[in-house]
Amino acid sequence: MMLLDTSQRAGTVGGLALVLLVQLESAEILKTVILAAVGGTSSYLVTLTVKLLLRRCRQKR
Repeated sequence: MMLLDTSQRAGTVGGLALVLLVQLESAEILKTVILAAVGGTSSYLVTLTVKLLLRRCRQKR
């Protein structure tokens, strides 16, 4: 088994990222960013809603 040192790993990851960026269209990148933002926001809002509901349930006891 061949082990890679840190600079070889960084070069491999950088090359892979560069190839992926060249092949992706800007519309796909924009769509991915928008979907990630919507997903993160909805996850955050659901978390806040659950916390609020749990607080209300605990106060009623």
